[in-house]
Amino acid sequence: MLNRNFTIVGVYASVEGKEQDTEEFYRELQQIMDKIHKNENIILAGDFNGRIGNQPIPECIGTYGEQVTNHNRATLRDFCAFNKLKITNSFYRHKDIHKFTWEARGTKSVIDYIIINDRLKSNIEDTRVFRGSEIDSDHKVVESKFKFLKHAKHSYKKKDKTTYTKPPSFKVHLLEQESIRTLYRNRLKGKLTPLIGEIDTDWLKIKEAITKAAEESIGYKTWKNWKWLRTWNEEIQRAIEEKKASYRKYLQNKTVDYYIEYKRH
Repeated sequence: MLNRNFTIVGVYASVEGKEQDTEEFYRELQQIMDKIHKNENIILAGDFNGRIGNQPIPECIGTYGEQVTNHNRATLRDFCAFNKLKITNSFYRHKDIHKFTWEARGTKSVIDYIIINDRLKSNIEDTRVFRGSEIDSDHKVVESKFKFLKHAKHSYKKKDKTTYTKPPSFKVHLLEQESIRTLYRNRLKGKLTPLIGEIDTDWLKIKEAITKAAEESIGYKTWKNWKWLRTWNEEIQRAIEEKKASYRKYLQNKTVDYYIEYKRH
């Protein structure tokens, strides 16, 4: 998908109170994680039976979880922190009806999670619960929204500091001129040869005729690498210095307040 490799692991962890089973579950899950290539996009999803609360861990657990925790919480938090994973449910503010993933017998909790690794953190946009699904379960449907930019695979060969070789693109806008259109038609007529009835061979002949006629009549575009930032001013410099200062404060005293201040800059 999108020239990216994904590994999706569905999980079901032991219920609260079965410490030996929980330890064995995370041991096996860690073995699976160790086998996955570091360049994979990893998604862990399912019933972890752990209530993580809302005490944050930077880039791992956010502040929008439920207030209640249980014993399985510690094992899940440690596992995610060790593997640099993000529990996405906890990073997005939603109403309770779109937050709690399990409800039965008059109680409710957040125990189903969608967890991702570093490579997907810039792509995740939201995680929430959807009610009303016609499934015979006391668990709710949890859905994450991702956004990916679709990039074609190109081979870029640097020729100098500003010009790169990209897949060829013709100056088709020149065909708006009557004289250029006439030139192109004449060149194309001169290069087309009789077809022989073989699809592959005939297609290659037509393609070559079209390409040659376009090269001689309109030519290729020239691609340049334009710098995205051409201005530098005191405001940008001041913003960078404030960002660095807030980060130094956070390094000296890693509190939630200092972390939030650092992220605001």
